[in-house]
Amino acid sequence: MELRGTNESVVRTLQRIMTSEVPTIAIDIVIVEKNSSSVENLLLADRLTVIPLTGDRASSLYYSTDCPNCKGFKDYCDLCSVEFRLSAKCIAGETLDVTTKDLITSNSAVVPVDFRNATSGGTLIVKLGIGEEVKLKAIARKGIGKVKQKWSPVTTVAYFSLAQVKINEELMETLTLEQKKDWVASCPANMFQIERHTQKVVLSRPEAYHYDDKVTWKAEAMGMPGLVEMCEKKDTFMFKLETTGALEAFQLYINALEILKQELLLEDDDIDYSF
Repeated sequence: MELRGTNESVVRTLQRIMTSEVPTIAIDIVIVEKNSSSVENLLLADRLTVIPLTGDRASSLYYSTDCPNCKGFKDYCDLCSVEFRLSAKCIAGETLDVTTKDLITSNSAVVPVDFRNATSGGTLIVKLGIGEEVKLKAIARKGIGKVKQKWSPVTTVAYFSLAQVKINEELMETLTLEQKKDWVASCPANMFQIERHTQKVVLSRPEAYHYDDKVTWKAEAMGMPGLVEMCEKKDTFMFKLETTGALEAFQLYINALEILKQELLLEDDDIDYSF
């Protein structure tokens, strides 16, 4: 994902918002009614709270503290939460795998992220032996990663600035093929290549090349200063973004931009322009 016409402070802010301020939905309360498995209730609850849930409907839910029907974290209702039920018993065979596919939701729009994947058997919650049983209720709520990690939709978010690169064709052609290979190998991102037929050195993906001095250092060490000209694009950045599945990467980006916009509007309201 590429951002143009901005600066690093805005990019850092977006990175923070994506990680800790975009709301999602996660299981927050687990009420175990019966558990005869070898897994303790506390561990069972912990496993449930880290299961990523689809977060597209987070905007339609109240935060528990803002819900008009509830009194904060102790209460819950349909306006601020989604209820899951789990009931399973191993009555045949040696063991029974209880997975996220066995969770029953009160809101079909809020399910484990692997729930609709027909090729997935679901994420394992507990393995039951013959005669063992588990029965519980779980309450999922809206929240943000700044409060608890389980609400963060991000697994990886990083960025780097892009670079403008210009190869000096005349100087490059004075190099032998072996020298060209040596110089191309000095790029840690493997972004240069030698064309098979012309033996010309080209930038394989100019739009994704990030700023790095190693190739210029190599050129100078070879006695070829000016072999390549490179400057950092101060207003262009590339995002590497991976999510838990609670939100698609593009949707997470859009949600973060909307939050940033609201934060900027609030800051603008707080500024006194009178003199």
